[in-house]
Amino acid sequence: MKMNWTLRLIFASLLLGMSPSYGQSAGEPEGKPFHITSRGSAYGVQGKFEGTYRTTDSSVEIHVSKGTLYVSEHCPYQGRRRINYIKFGLWNDGASGWKIENSAPPLYLYAVMNPREEHPMSDLYFSLPKESALDLSKRWLVVEIQEDALDAPPLEGGRKGYAFVHSCTDIFVKRELVATGKTKPQCK
Repeated sequence: MKMNWTLRLIFASLLLGMSPSYGQSAGEPEGKPFHITSRGSAYGVQGKFEGTYRTTDSSVEIHVSKGTLYVSEHCPYQGRRRINYIKFGLWNDGASGWKIENSAPPLYLYAVMNPREEHPMSDLYFSLPKESALDLSKRWLVVEIQEDALDAPPLEGGRKGYAFVHSCTDIFVKRELVATGKTKPQCK
């Protein structure tokens, strides 16, 4: 009886100690690292994200291990901003104009920030749905940041704004194609 109870206890501890994400990702390709930033850009709200991504037939899985939102002090508007949400998606290089496709649901933050303030984030997961035939070599990884200017005078167009953080244009291009010279080298 005691031996049976001991075996059950060992089995339960093994099951409870196993990471669900490890169990789900067995046999699937390892994630590729990414680092994207808009720090130093003209955007009033800037972002920096690092982590890994993994592509499957039906999605691009994003794991952000570390992220930071920052309100620039070099923007003409120096008031408070409310960061309503961030949303990861794919930018379509072939579309006319700025077009984000295949977006994950937004992560609502409602963070009120002043210039020079940072909002750290970590351990975030996003799943960008895609069709299996989607040509990722013509897509970029992009983060949409939706913000409201809280202290600005009311304008005809409202006080809602957007900032973006995007990857290099070739983030999804296979390294073998770069090595053969069939595509441009990856950006740094």
